[in-house]
Amino acid sequence: MATASRRDGAPLGQQLLEEPHAFDFFQAVRLLERLAHADGPRGAARAEPVGYDYDPKTEAVRFRAFPSHRFPAGEIHQIKPPPAAGEAVGPRGAEITVAFIGLTGPCGVLPAHYTSLLLERIREKDFALRDFLDLFHHRLVSLFYRAWEKYRFYAVYERAEIANAPENADLLTAGLLSLVGLGTGGLRNRMAFDDQAFLFYGGHFSRRVPAAVSLEQIVGDDLGLPASVRQFLGRWLYLGREDQSALPSPKLPEGLNNQLGASVLLGERVWDAEGKFRVRLGPMTRDRFRQFLPDGPLLRPLSQMIRAYVGPQFDFDVQPVLAGAEVPWCVLGGKDADAPRLGWNIWIRSRPFARDVSDAVFSLEGESWITES
Repeated sequence: MATASRRDGAPLGQQLLEEPHAFDFFQAVRLLERLAHADGPRGAARAEPVGYDYDPKTEAVRFRAFPSHRFPAGEIHQIKPPPAAGEAVGPRGAEITVAFIGLTGPCGVLPAHYTSLLLERIREKDFALRDFLDLFHHRLVSLFYRAWEKYRFYAVYERAEIANAPENADLLTAGLLSLVGLGTGGLRNRMAFDDQAFLFYGGHFSRRVPAAVSLEQIVGDDLGLPASVRQFLGRWLYLGREDQSALPSPKLPEGLNNQLGASVLLGERVWDAEGKFRVRLGPMTRDRFRQFLPDGPLLRPLSQMIRAYVGPQFDFDVQPVLAGAEVPWCVLGGKDADAPRLGWNIWIRSRPFARDVSDAVFSLEGESWITES
């Protein structure tokens, strides 16, 4: 983030290499694993996570113990960056020298004279004993990190995300998907929006009965726009011929739906006061308004999200509201993004609008859009 002098600080990865003592051990390993996946060249072998059954040479981080009698400033004494492409064959991950755990060193479990012996051999440029002990240090620290990670749901989720694992790779994600009705793989990745939205708004989607205030919160937060729900949007429902009442006739000797108190209906339509609602968005700018037109990128994902929340028992439409100052002039024959289209973005104006306009209303019927009057 930029400082008060408007100069950006060093990238986090560079800061980690320059000031390793300023970082928590677990956070440093998480960061190095993420960098190993983000910075790897295309086509290169993938760096593996630590603490599993992979070859240590292929893991994203290599651990060593700090060979000294003195206590360092932090949990991490030193971090060496991973080798550049084309260097000699060896461990491909970064190297962390830790000071809080090990067989030797200030926190070592072996008697202090083992550390003294190790330091003596290092002074003689003999690293065989150090490298031998570091074989155990690497596995010891790797399992210690994995034990910490096991009970931190955010770390397990992050690992699965980095590895592009299935959405149910960690138990927490699998449980949340089950709560919102996506417990099996065949129900996922069918929407025009990311299934991660179900997890983020899982508290709302797990409710048995949908609520208007919850829908307003979901839509408003997801789109970053003011959202309101107009309930009880009355409408006429037209009955099919087979549902209307008819007296006996030559074509229908017994009539149709003509039993008093049971099946008689007068007319060909009924008034429905509670089966439909309207989601009002905005006011918004002209560029944002275009995104909510039937050929825009946001209207279909929004409609699918609303349908997923309210279920099949309600109908709805979407009303994007354009700010009055953003209403375009009506120019016939235009071919740009503001080309006039009836019912979508045409307003006849001779002066700037003093109010917001909310004439455009759209509803999704099957795979096609209907412009409401």
